[in-house]
Amino acid sequence: MNFKNKLGCRLTALAFCCLLAGPADSQRIMTLKECIAAARVGNTAAKDAKNNLLTAKEQQKYARSKYFPMVGVSASHFQSSDYLVKAQLFSDDFREALQEIDKLIDMNFVGELHFIKNGTLLGLTALEPVYTGGRLTSYNKLADLQVDARQKLISVTDDQIVQTTQFLYYKIVELHDLDKTFGSIEEELKSIHQDAVNIYENGIVNKNDVLSVELMQDQMSALRIKTANACRLLRRALAKYMGMANEDIDVDTQIDANISDPETLRVNPLEATLNRTETQLLDIWVKKSQLESKIAKASMLPILLVGGSLNYSKILNNWQGKAIAFATLQIPISSFWSERHEYKRMKIEEQKALDFRQDKREIITLQIMDAWDNMESTYKQTQIAEKSIVRAEENLRIQREYYRNGLTNMSILLDAQRQYQTALTQRTTAISEYLQAKTKYLILTGRRNY
Repeated sequence: MNFKNKLGCRLTALAFCCLLAGPADSQRIMTLKECIAAARVGNTAAKDAKNNLLTAKEQQKYARSKYFPMVGVSASHFQSSDYLVKAQLFSDDFREALQEIDKLIDMNFVGELHFIKNGTLLGLTALEPVYTGGRLTSYNKLADLQVDARQKLISVTDDQIVQTTQFLYYKIVELHDLDKTFGSIEEELKSIHQDAVNIYENGIVNKNDVLSVELMQDQMSALRIKTANACRLLRRALAKYMGMANEDIDVDTQIDANISDPETLRVNPLEATLNRTETQLLDIWVKKSQLESKIAKASMLPILLVGGSLNYSKILNNWQGKAIAFATLQIPISSFWSERHEYKRMKIEEQKALDFRQDKREIITLQIMDAWDNMESTYKQTQIAEKSIVRAEENLRIQREYYRNGLTNMSILLDAQRQYQTALTQRTTAISEYLQAKTKYLILTGRRNY
């Protein structure tokens, strides 16, 4: 094998190894859907919402366990320094006579019984609440409401995550688009600068025109640096928000700029209010207040408990078993003049919850109406921005021709350039704001097909 063939084989092997190794720190480009999916998993608020639901479910299981009997087992053993039971068999006079007899016939009879110096006790007890005034039922309903509320709060948190992720995403897209716009303007300024230099060299204008263009080029370079820094900061913020703080990410700048008429998405604000998750949470809040009133009332009602116990004991010689059944009725007499004030307080809180729900429903309706106005406004801004670009582009073309023919000065041409730049950036901003306003309107009207 000649030198060229050996070298070719080595280069091929080296290239293959490089392909297998891949880039050391490649940047990950993510779409909006991928960013939202990552944020739903990695965002701290999403994790907290899920953990809160798990906590509520454990509380629900704990409340249901109170329906079952309370069972307890006990065991004890005792050892006394002296007998626990002592008994005299005879009266004092008779005992004195016996003692005299003992002396005569050498006996040792004291006439006394004593027993129980140690023993072992085992017991099993079960206690079941039969009637608690509705407390157990109300506590379990409260636990069920807590689970329902936590599940709905997951949806609310998810909506907030979607909106925040989308905001950061489109801001990054907007900055990327601005950078592209600034790059195109720099190319245009290079052309204008060349025209200014040619005209200056021909002695038609003075050097001020050339310097004006160069000054604008410097300003454009400074803007690109600021845009790049802002974009880098937002990319880090988005990565942190998605739980990917240690990854280098960027966004897919290809967005759907095909803006449709928002009238197709319009719904009745009052009907949309009822579909909001927040409205359902307000209903849960009212039910919670009603249940707390019932619990306060139940504290003034009797409690009936039934139970039984099985006991084994070894105190004398043998084990002995014994079963006992019992019922307990507790009547909280003092609660009639103390807990009734708590009950009245909870009834006031219940009315406050009803008033609070009504007030927040009206606010939600106004919020939906405002979201519609905002979406409609941003849609019109996109239409205006498209027309402005066409007009600014045509104005720039005309002013450039005028300048080349000596019919206008550089300041007018640069002003036309600024107008064109403003029109391009306004279109990007308008599209970004409309897409965000659309998502917000869909969320606020109870629709999650964003």
